[in-house]
Amino acid sequence: MTAVNLKLLRVGHCRHLECMAARGGRWTPVEFPAQCGLIRHPTRGWMLYDTGYAGHFFDATASFPARLYRDVLPVNLPAAEVLVTQLAGFGLTPADIGTVIVSHYHGDHIAGLRDFPNARFIALRADTEHFAALVGKRWRATMGGHLPDLLPPDYFDRLDAADDCPQHALPDWLTPFETGFDLLGDGSLLGVPLPGHSHGQLGLFLPDADGRPAFLVADACWSLPALREGRLPLALFINADRPGFLRSFAGLNRIARREPAVALLPSHCTAAWEEYKNDA
Repeated sequence: MTAVNLKLLRVGHCRHLECMAARGGRWTPVEFPAQCGLIRHPTRGWMLYDTGYAGHFFDATASFPARLYRDVLPVNLPAAEVLVTQLAGFGLTPADIGTVIVSHYHGDHIAGLRDFPNARFIALRADTEHFAALVGKRWRATMGGHLPDLLPPDYFDRLDAADDCPQHALPDWLTPFETGFDLLGDGSLLGVPLPGHSHGQLGLFLPDADGRPAFLVADACWSLPALREGRLPLALFINADRPGFLRSFAGLNRIARREPAVALLPSHCTAAWEEYKNDA
């Protein structure tokens, strides 16, 4: 089994009601961090899982109707949290990133794609097709949290479909998730479809991330404590496929209760990412 290194980065945040992430939460605005994974593979080099926010987000939402996105979910990106700045802290430039895995196409996950000129991109085909169909349909795109202007001009020329990668069996203890897409061909990065939140959300299972398994689950849930308790988000209405979201959430809940050794990492849960770093 090929081991990889995983670092967790907070790249800005928005504010929304706490109860949107979990029933029983407060009706008070709180920070929802946009977090991404920086991965180092021993032979394939540096990669990212999502990019969080970037300055491009503010450009893409400068005028209506996209401005509504920013007004409804106010975004803050401190200078120290800019992804390119954080990469420099590891001695990296954007040109050093060879692959960016896109969990799904909501603006808080892809705002930094334009910053990586040498990267190949990986996403699920269904989500890509849905997003591509929104180009030129600005109101419809905005209402779904999509900002087509965030894509690099040559994005589709540099895109690979995760669906075209060989399938790889997942460990039995990840049931009900049975197979993933072997993104690099060596079993180190397994793309796992997590239906519901978008038209093709891609989770990422790392069998050996610094000596332990890690499962980046994007927006299949928004709070690890709530997932463990089985408390669904109130914001079910924002999902593309509610029954699919419920199935994905239920499956992750089973893993959270049954397999405490696996690090489940929702993109917007500070508690999960702090727990991972503290256990490292």
